[in-house]
Amino acid sequence: MNPSKKRILISECDVEVLIALERFLEDRGFDTTTACTTDEALRLTKQQPFDLILAADHPPEISCELLLRSLSSTKTPLVAMQNAPRYPFAEAHLLFLGAKGIVHKWEHQEVQDAVTRALVTGAPEVGKSAVAGTANLG
Repeated sequence: MNPSKKRILISECDVEVLIALERFLEDRGFDTTTACTTDEALRLTKQQPFDLILAADHPPEISCELLLRSLSSTKTPLVAMQNAPRYPFAEAHLLFLGAKGIVHKWEHQEVQDAVTRALVTGAPEVGKSAVAGTANLG
């Protein structure tokens, strides 16, 4: 582990997506750790500090809501990843709980941009709808 690299926890139960994101972000200079379940992600956040959490939101394996609630007392930002539309209020709810952005998990450049924004202090919270590609301002 390089102490100058930003540490990102990627929480995703789809192994193909997890590996692709891990490789993509490591190739861009980030130090990554992976978790396939919410319980594993929560355990890891208690064992070591992370600069950012990138978490898919598709219960029951991964729950951004549970992760956001557990991180509420910390300053660790979380970017939520979605693959398909959810209930119309889901994105607004995640932003209300503190998500620093919402991105489509297969749009790697969008993920990298959201990660970079979330790691910059004072950057605005912006996400794109996984459905329509429209901006959501938090």
